[in-house]
Amino acid sequence: MASGNVSKVLRAPGRLVIKPTDLTVEFPYGGIEVGKTKLVVLTSFNTSVRIECEGLGNEASDVLERTSRYVFTCFIRAWDDDAIQQFFSSNFVQGSVTGHSLLREPGNRVAGASALSRAVSMLYVPDDPISNPAVLIYEGIPDWSENAEMAFQRQEELGLPIAVECVRNSSGNILEVGRLADLSLS
Repeated sequence: MASGNVSKVLRAPGRLVIKPTDLTVEFPYGGIEVGKTKLVVLTSFNTSVRIECEGLGNEASDVLERTSRYVFTCFIRAWDDDAIQQFFSSNFVQGSVTGHSLLREPGNRVAGASALSRAVSMLYVPDDPISNPAVLIYEGIPDWSENAEMAFQRQEELGLPIAVECVRNSSGNILEVGRLADLSLS
């Protein structure tokens, strides 16, 4: 294993691909590019359960394996028509005059109904995929980040703040993080 190198800290933006089908072909890997990203974060909400033994003064006698809950968040730079259509399929409408994406609320969504029909596979590819890790989400349900804001002002960049709740696919996979060449779609 190579020692840490702070010059390789991931600060550069990358690109997102929805529904990649073949990681051996050129970008966008048989999928749909949905724009440049910045502020990419993979958050773990995993929790282990500590089992305490009262006879040992509440010392840990076991730890139950953690859950596997991850949320991928990013900021897609600019108003990307493909991103609106892919991430917000139940809210997407094509503009009758310009042909560009419209985002309608509440769209076809019904509060309390399953969101699995909106789940997509997704690949984050950093600008330098040789030195930096990529993220492959086998199935995720996209939505707005909690308390997300779209800034329509000069000081802030207009874009889409996206949050993707990662769920298991039919093979039981959730996600992979690593060099792009090492990731597998199966």
